[in-house]
Amino acid sequence: MTKKQISFNGDTRDYLMMHNKLSCGFNMPKALKGEETHSLPPYAKRRAFVVDKYPACPDNWLRSEGNLKSYFVPVKEGTGMWLDFNNNQTHSHHVAIVVSIQGINPITGLPCEDAQMEQYIEECPKHNLKFGPDRYCKECDFKWPKQNYLCTTGTPCNRFWLDGFKKADGVVRQYILTTEKMRGVASNIIGKDRVYAVGISFFLSKEKKPETKYRGVLRSFSEPQFFSPTNFWGSGDTLMGENINYYTTCDDLGICNTSVESVMQSLSTSSTPSKRTKTKAKSLMDEIVNHRYRKGSVKVQTKKLEVGAGAKINQSVYDDPQDLDFWNDNPESIICINYCDEVDARKIINKGEISIDGHEEGFLQNIPVGNV
Repeated sequence: MTKKQISFNGDTRDYLMMHNKLSCGFNMPKALKGEETHSLPPYAKRRAFVVDKYPACPDNWLRSEGNLKSYFVPVKEGTGMWLDFNNNQTHSHHVAIVVSIQGINPITGLPCEDAQMEQYIEECPKHNLKFGPDRYCKECDFKWPKQNYLCTTGTPCNRFWLDGFKKADGVVRQYILTTEKMRGVASNIIGKDRVYAVGISFFLSKEKKPETKYRGVLRSFSEPQFFSPTNFWGSGDTLMGENINYYTTCDDLGICNTSVESVMQSLSTSSTPSKRTKTKAKSLMDEIVNHRYRKGSVKVQTKKLEVGAGAKINQSVYDDPQDLDFWNDNPESIICINYCDEVDARKIINKGEISIDGHEEGFLQNIPVGNV
């Protein structure tokens, strides 16, 4: 295992978690305050690490397998977060995404028992009662969304992201990272069955979409769009920052607004429709829960952070104009995002990494090659 300097590309490499040509970016902006409805928070890109490369990762974190790839992202208590899916708009097929935040769907509030797409057309999925006008359920006392997923078929170009838990009126409440159990949305809904991870299940349309020219643009927000190479760890020691389109040489991790000295001191003193799709997909929730109890040597023990519902953000979750038959039943890819405290991430990374690149010659590795 080796320790090395890392170059973080704030544009795509290390920011986008990619698997089977589908991707997600993780952003950690400041937590918004007050009860007014805010505009979109800015980019605050975070570096993602493949779990399989770091042997010190906790045993209960999923390892990559089949169509599932597992990452971890360093986060900070008291900040917000948002998930960036815009890069998927360049895919040859339309893309639908089912999100799990600690084991619940942030659009519906329902437990994510399966990685499946659902539409709610006639009945409340919770009470199996016929909807009133505009999918209103008297028992729930709110109007249900049309579906439990995001999709490129209904979402305008450059708006493919999710900043929080959807309110009934179309506004979302910002994801907030907190140690307060009572503030966690999943903690209140499913209690001990919650997990400390984010699951992203990607589904493709059965047919290719018509070719269009996609032009990526910066996310628009009220604050000035200045992206100087600010620090992720501290002065001269950066890894992931609030910046776009730059490279920076940095220490193994790097944390925004945190000095190297304070982090190292902390390390030294810390202890060790109503109709549902037919799907054969594995349950992401079950996968994570099973790994929670997997036996093995204890690695780094990570601090538990809940995801709460913070301030209001002016962001819509757009209806899918297609029915479920338009989409494949099974996910093309699943990305698991294990989030952990920055200090814990430093511990994991400082214990070293292993190579998962394999031999560059492939099946020729034990055969004489070349012609000198």
